[in-house]
Amino acid sequence: MTIERRLAARLIKRVPMQITLVINSSAESLRAETMNISKSGAYFATNLKLREGAKLELRLKIPEEIKSLPPLECKFIGRVTHVEPLGKSGMSGVGVHFLYYSVD
Repeated sequence: MTIERRLAARLIKRVPMQITLVINSSAESLRAETMNISKSGAYFATNLKLREGAKLELRLKIPEEIKSLPPLECKFIGRVTHVEPLGKSGMSGVGVHFLYYSVD
């Protein structure tokens, strides 16, 4: 039996975003799309090798359907909460919890 841990309803929507992982003062950045998003986090597929607890910067425009956040381009700092393999493609599904955001 799986226990539901989500605090906010998910919107199944592809939202383009830029992901930056900062390691040892070198920043690696790539483009991706959310698979789902809420006011408290996002889930996306990537070929980056991420670990739970890693901090990421995500830049994206908030969909208008999420009423509790401004529908603007925002920069989120988030923490990876889970990583799971997606098939045999080498891609991983990554869940990120938003810690805070700023409007660009």
